[in-house]
Amino acid sequence: MSAAKPVGYTFGGGMKWVTWLFIATGVLWVLAIVVWLAAGGRAEFTTGHAPWSWQVLVPAWMTLAGIVAALAGCVVFAQQMFVAILGRFENNGLLGNPGRGARAPRDPRA
Repeated sequence: MSAAKPVGYTFGGGMKWVTWLFIATGVLWVLAIVVWLAAGGRAEFTTGHAPWSWQVLVPAWMTLAGIVAALAGCVVFAQQMFVAILGRFENNGLLGNPGRGARAPRDPRA
C-alpha cells in the first residue's frame, strides 16, 4: 500500500475571470481619472454648481462600474478558493493520513 500523494490546490476557470475583472477595474479607474482631470470635471465639481454635466457624471459612473467589477472579482475569487479547498478535502482530507508519517505506512495485515 503506497502513501497518498499530497494534493495541491486546483483552481477552476474562474481565476481567469478574476484577472479580467481586476484589469477592467484598473482601466475604468484610470479612464475616470483622465476624464475627470482632462475634461474639467474637477473644476466643475469643486465650484458646487449643480446639476453637473457629463464631465462630472461620466467619471462618477465609470468609478462606480469599477467598484462593481472589483466586488465581482472578489466574489469570484472567494468562490474559487472555496472550490479549491473543498476539492482538497475530497481528495486527501485536511492533513492526509493523520497519525502516520509518510515513512511508516500502516501494515494492511495488522
